[in-house]
Amino acid sequence: MKVALLLLGVAKVAFAFPADCPNVTVIHDVVGDKWYDGCLGLDKKPEAKTSAACEQQCKADMKCNIWQMTKDACWSGNSVHGCRSRGSDKALGNFEEDLVGGQRIQHGFIKVSKENSKQETKGLKHYPEETGTQAEQIARCKNDCYTDTSCTVWQYGKDGCWVEHLPTNPKKEVVTDSEWAKGMIQGETIEHTCPPYVPEEGLPWPWIIAGIILGLLALAAIIYALQKKPKVKKTRAVKIEPKEEPKPVVYFVPQPTMLIPQQSVVMQQPMMVQQAPQYTILR
Repeated sequence: MKVALLLLGVAKVAFAFPADCPNVTVIHDVVGDKWYDGCLGLDKKPEAKTSAACEQQCKADMKCNIWQMTKDACWSGNSVHGCRSRGSDKALGNFEEDLVGGQRIQHGFIKVSKENSKQETKGLKHYPEETGTQAEQIARCKNDCYTDTSCTVWQYGKDGCWVEHLPTNPKKEVVTDSEWAKGMIQGETIEHTCPPYVPEEGLPWPWIIAGIILGLLALAAIIYALQKKPKVKKTRAVKIEPKEEPKPVVYFVPQPTMLIPQQSVVMQQPMMVQQAPQYTILR
């Protein structure tokens, strides 16, 4: 009966989450943020000879959330233990020197169905937490569930982190009257989703430029329409006589007056003797 329930749980996860989800999010990176966790429990992948090949095979496997490339081989999987970040003395001592590359990845996206409080979900896998602040420990617990496509519940209490992991640790009944439930600090019920991948496209510059031009034309039309147009007065048709050509204007230019001295000449008139008229007396 137990085996049947486990198989049913695996089938449910396989149905809910696709086997080839292309959406991948990198949570931790050896090269980018110096992530040298050194966890144990991964599977050796002898066919992957390089970091690129090791990364590619993990991202193509929906059950893989960690890949690590050492100088000797590629290791990947989703069930780990003895991690250095949790203070385990089982972690690889020289892991930082031997590691070439590695990542913790998340397939698809996370939908939080419920924020859990003061409850205990039975059957989960236990991850003790010995290092870091409480906020750091809670973040690690959440990431463990978010990056495991078989995990739908995680919870954090005074004894550390508990997560669902199939097929070994499926969630069971939920209780609210246990001592652990009373001391619960944080937890969630989640779903793993994988919407269709849409590649990012560049800005549609032709459409943007066309829109700007149309906008300017519309603005010019509005400004033109708002301008006041002079009213044209309608009159009867009037015969217009041709205008006379203007007469030339004669300008008077004053001339300077010059006085020329003249010599006085006295002209003597000849003496003329005028005889008195003679009268004849008639008797």
